[in-house]
Amino acid sequence: MKTIYISLVLFFAAVFTAAADIYPPEGWTDNLLEALAESEKTGKNILLDFTGSDWCVWCHRLTDEVFSQQEFKDYAEENLVLVYLDFPRNIELPEETVMQNQLMMQLFGVQGFPTIWMMDSEQVPLLQVGYQEGGAANYVEILKNSRVELTDEQKEQNQLIIRSAIEQYLGSW
Repeated sequence: MKTIYISLVLFFAAVFTAAADIYPPEGWTDNLLEALAESEKTGKNILLDFTGSDWCVWCHRLTDEVFSQQEFKDYAEENLVLVYLDFPRNIELPEETVMQNQLMMQLFGVQGFPTIWMMDSEQVPLLQVGYQEGGAANYVEILKNSRVELTDEQKEQNQLIIRSAIEQYLGSW
């Protein structure tokens, strides 16, 4: 029994160490200001992934069924700047990352995980979605075709709120 326990402890320690080596996941950034600058430079939309990387079952399913699939990766490479906003329970993040993630969580009204927000290169919200069945092909179609209906005035107001909060609490890009 003791041998099984020690083996399990070593196994999980290895898994968490390996996960820490590729954090955030390949192709994603956890630096919002860098992502905003890249988005404005390239015109790509920003995809914000609010996740609980080490505890959220639905976040793992979204990663396994969508984000890790080549169809999503190809779409993202051409069209998205991917931002990983993590709320782990057992991974220690730098204080500035924690503050950034908390700010974005409050700003976008996130109440559950996973929550995905997409905004354009001018920080206008386009879409909010969570886990969806159907794999990468379905998810890409949702990202392409589903949009929040906003008037021009609402777009300007949302943009102003988002930009002001980010600049006030995180800095400019």
